Amino acid sequence: MGTISQMLQQWKGTQNRRASADLTLPPALHRALWDFMGTEIAVARAPLEADIADYRSANADLSAENERQAATIRDLSTQIECVTADKASIDGKAAQLVSDLAIARDEITRERQNAEGARIELAKTQLRLEGLPRLESEITALRTDLDRERQGRVKAEQEAAVLKAQATDLRERLDETKMTRAKQ
Repeated sequence: MGTISQMLQQWKGTQNRRASADLTLPPALHRALWDFMGTEIAVARAPLEADIADYRSANADLSAENERQAATIRDLSTQIECVTADKASIDGKAAQLVSDLAIARDEITRERQNAEGARIELAKTQLRLEGLPRLESEITALRTDLDRERQGRVKAEQEAAVLKAQATDLRERLDETKMTRAKQ
C-alpha cells in the first residue's frame, strides 16, 4: 500500500494543471497579470512544496517502518511455530516417559510380589528339606529362581530410578522451555 501511494504521489506531481479557458485581455495587462500570478503562485507554492516533500518523506519512512514491522512479524511467527513444534515434541517425550515410568512401577510391584512368593516357597521348601533329603535339588533350583527374580527386581528398580531421573530432567527442560516462551 505504501509503495502504491508513493507512485501515485509521484505521478500526480508530474501532471501539469492546465488553464480551462483563455481570457481575452490586452496583452500588457495579460502579461502583468500572469507575472503577478506567477510570483504569487511561486510564493504560495514554496511552503506547500516543502510540506509535500515533508509528507512524502514521512510517508516513505512509514512505508519502510511498515515493511520492517511486517518482516519482524513474519520472523516472530516462524519462531512461534518452531517453539510450538519443540513443545509438542517435548510433551510427547514427557508423556512417553511417564508411561514408561508407570510400566516400570508395575513391573517392580510384580517383581516384589514374585520375590515374596519366592520367599514363601523357599520357606516351605526348607521345611520339606528337613524331612526329605531328596528335595535338596529342588531347593537349589528354587534358590536360583529367587536370585534371578532378585536380580530382575534390582534391575527393574534401577530402570525405575533412571526413568524417574529422565522424567525429572524432561520436566525441568519443559519448564525452561515454557519460561523461555513466556519471556518471548
